[in-house]
Amino acid sequence: MERETKKITTPPGKVVELKTYLTAGEAKELSLVFLKGMKLDYDPETQKSTVKDMSGQLMNEAENRAIELVVVSFDGSNENILGRLLEVKSTEFAFIMEEINKITKPDAGKKTK
Repeated sequence: MERETKKITTPPGKVVELKTYLTAGEAKELSLVFLKGMKLDYDPETQKSTVKDMSGQLMNEAENRAIELVVVSFDGSNENILGRLLEVKSTEFAFIMEEINKITKPDAGKKTK
């Protein structure tokens, strides 16, 4: 089944085609990037875990994986998307990542009751 996509235009005028959502499997795959790089402490009394140690490289790896999972094409091509995105101005990259984050973190910024 073909997945719904949307197109955004960056401030310099390049078109980015994005998937509109992650599947459950893709979301789990993205979460795994963090889980593989964390060390947790578990308190059996409170039954809560706290992060003991985390690799500084995790955010970079997660960003790259999010790009690979969400971006369908960049500037009319689906070739080497990650590599080409890493060559754009940082402001353009930040614009694209903001849109990707809306897809990979749909509940971010929403208030919980």
